[in-house]
Amino acid sequence: MRFLPALAFGLSVLSPAAYAEEAATCPAKPVILAFSDTVLADREKLPRLKARGFGAEAAYLKMRYGGLSMDEAAALAHGLRDAGVREAIDLAGAIDATRDGFDTLGDADPVQLNGLISTVRAILLHGDGEKLLAAIASLPPERQVSLSGRIVPAIADRPDEEKAKLAASAGRHKLFFLQAGLVASQRDPNAWPVFVAGFPDTTRLADLTRLWSWAPALVGNPALPRLPVPDAAAQATQKSLHTVWLAAAKEPERDFLMTYVNQTGDIASTAKAAEAVLAEITAGRITPEGLLDPAWLVAYRALRAAGPNPAVVDTTLEIMSINTRRVVPPTSNVSIRDLIDRAVAIDALAPYLAGKSDVLPDRPTDISPKFQAEWPLWVELSRSLKSVPLTPLAKDPLKAPVIAELLFAAGDHARLADFVLAVEPTETKLAIATDFAMRLDRGCQSHMHHPAEALLLAGQPIFKFDPAQ
Repeated sequence: MRFLPALAFGLSVLSPAAYAEEAATCPAKPVILAFSDTVLADREKLPRLKARGFGAEAAYLKMRYGGLSMDEAAALAHGLRDAGVREAIDLAGAIDATRDGFDTLGDADPVQLNGLISTVRAILLHGDGEKLLAAIASLPPERQVSLSGRIVPAIADRPDEEKAKLAASAGRHKLFFLQAGLVASQRDPNAWPVFVAGFPDTTRLADLTRLWSWAPALVGNPALPRLPVPDAAAQATQKSLHTVWLAAAKEPERDFLMTYVNQTGDIASTAKAAEAVLAEITAGRITPEGLLDPAWLVAYRALRAAGPNPAVVDTTLEIMSINTRRVVPPTSNVSIRDLIDRAVAIDALAPYLAGKSDVLPDRPTDISPKFQAEWPLWVELSRSLKSVPLTPLAKDPLKAPVIAELLFAAGDHARLADFVLAVEPTETKLAIATDFAMRLDRGCQSHMHHPAEALLLAGQPIFKFDPAQ
């Protein structure tokens, strides 16, 4: 196997000076590693089926913050993959492809790369784009699109030069859907007109434009001009919708405005909410590498203010489910509204938790009726942080996640670590440890961030081992 010197340096044990520098910029690093180590060790205590739900994210964070060598990282990822751990096949594939590129597939069907966005990215950054596209082109047409569709998200952040080179290769292989996407997602606004002018089959242009009209949002550009040119009203609607795409492309972690506009058709209100989010991002109060909570608070409150009936907003968000690593007891069926309720609660309690106020707040007016019943518990536990030993609460499956939320909001990472490591039962501990290891990463190096992640990934992790530049 070929070993990349630049990557080996990036993942090898860091020098004392480098560790000191990282510790200064990431004081939560020991907690991230403690949570990751706990997940990797204690998952073995769970029944096999439940154990498969934990480990990939923890392993990746251990690799990034723990200075593992490439061989150590590969051994860890392969062990999790062989145990059937969720997402571990992509983690292991990314490491293998970083070393060996497309050749890591051997004689396997390239269709197995479907869904493995980290592995696809590693193959492309290894320089094996031509091999990958040739393999895709050899598939029946009905099997090409889904695999091609993962390439644009995988390299959304890469330079135009790389996208243009890959687009040219896609054109040679007659992968026109992929070629169009790679052109539409370039930062150069002239790339698309040049592509249109030189495209040999003009009968396909309208469909390709429609399919990728949103893609310029990945790099902050206006939507592609539709063919044929629509009337003024339709253009205004497209512009408003594209504002929602732009916000989703810049938000951290996850987005709910795209789903909301699709379910309600309320373009005007959703666009106003998107504009509010974009304004906060421009002002630096929301960072794409950070957590979703501030973006969702802004989007939610702006949406309620803009809509004709705030109750419709709330009832719609209550039925919009979301798959998330966040722990939201007592049910695993989590809605967008459930996460917003917790963000609203933390927003209200933050001054007290941070020691900036001695007075606990009144119940927020914009929490849901469902959460109103939970609010007294959050108040009680906020008070308990300053007066009651927390360890006994670690064995309460309803209170433990709330205590963890409050300690995280207070910025008390040392107590957060002590508390989470005492949580029982094991499955709850691993869920909370995974959740907060990922959140703490967002305040440090943000290794799990990917540009346009809220728009492209829907919560799927991406494991990047990019060669050092």
